[in-house]
Amino acid sequence: MDLDKITIRTQSDLVKLPWFKKDDGGNLVINPDAGVTEVIDDHSHFGWSYFFGGVIDHMDASRPVQYFYDYDVDQDVLNEKTHPTREEAKLVEKDIYMILFRCPPIARTQTAPHMLAEMDRLNVKHIFVAPIEIPIRSRHARQTFATCDKCGGRMIPYAGVHPYTPSYEKRIRDMVAQGARGFKYHPEFQFVAPDNKKALRVFALLEELDIPVLCHSGFTGTEPPFMQKLAALPRYRVIFESFPKLKFILGHSGLKNIPEALAYAKEFPQVYLDLAGQTAECTREIIQKADNDKIMYGSDWPFYPMAVTLARTLVATEGMHESVRKRVLHDNAARLFKLDQR
Repeated sequence: MDLDKITIRTQSDLVKLPWFKKDDGGNLVINPDAGVTEVIDDHSHFGWSYFFGGVIDHMDASRPVQYFYDYDVDQDVLNEKTHPTREEAKLVEKDIYMILFRCPPIARTQTAPHMLAEMDRLNVKHIFVAPIEIPIRSRHARQTFATCDKCGGRMIPYAGVHPYTPSYEKRIRDMVAQGARGFKYHPEFQFVAPDNKKALRVFALLEELDIPVLCHSGFTGTEPPFMQKLAALPRYRVIFESFPKLKFILGHSGLKNIPEALAYAKEFPQVYLDLAGQTAECTREIIQKADNDKIMYGSDWPFYPMAVTLARTLVATEGMHESVRKRVLHDNAARLFKLDQR
């Protein structure tokens, strides 16, 4: 099939691709005859709220899921670079500023049953769920662990603390003892740059514990300038030079800063790349230029529908050796996170 001749203008159009079909409910599902390997997703989140925002029931499926980015409107689904739109970015920014005082309504829809349903439809065997922690009265990590425990082992929590948390070491050690296979760090949402001294002490502990780090890297250009500076790629070098045994995943492969992310992955053996948020064209570029043993699929659910990000990876790897797709979609994450030892 000549994929270049297929027009994908909405998420629903993904059914035109050879790997998808629709079930009786009109949902996109993997075509069982398409030979798609089991998938491990290294990058997802449950909805979040903090402090006075009210507790989210992450097992509630009474509301339809809402994604941060809308793929039901006309656009080039596989290769658009418009998300977040200005409007979407403003809503996310508003939620960040107000998150101590209100629960974002959209967050109450971003729950485990909806995530599991997409996993079942799209052949995703395991998914890593990343909490975003704030310095005081934060509960996202605790809720993430509690929810994953109810989901039969398919959802695996990342550890997460804010670098300024006084008890950071005890909390990280406790979460590792509870089964965390990695650690999530987000310089923009946590307002702490990766070269901050408080962040560096966290990375030192994670190197000691042999726990991989998934870190948001780069920026889309729609964030406020001060937030873009927090995730700028040059600020990561000190981590890679200081902690050579710390396995570090550059989330989103640097977003619009792909060349810098590729350079780091080439220079430092411990640096890996996550494909969440990249277009099909950029995903193909990353796979062609980087070590295929250091690239992993991530959906960044609920920012993106899982079908969109999976379709982009399938399109990007079309025509490559079957082993490349299998490594990106499954084997690399299984090896990095030692899933055979669970």
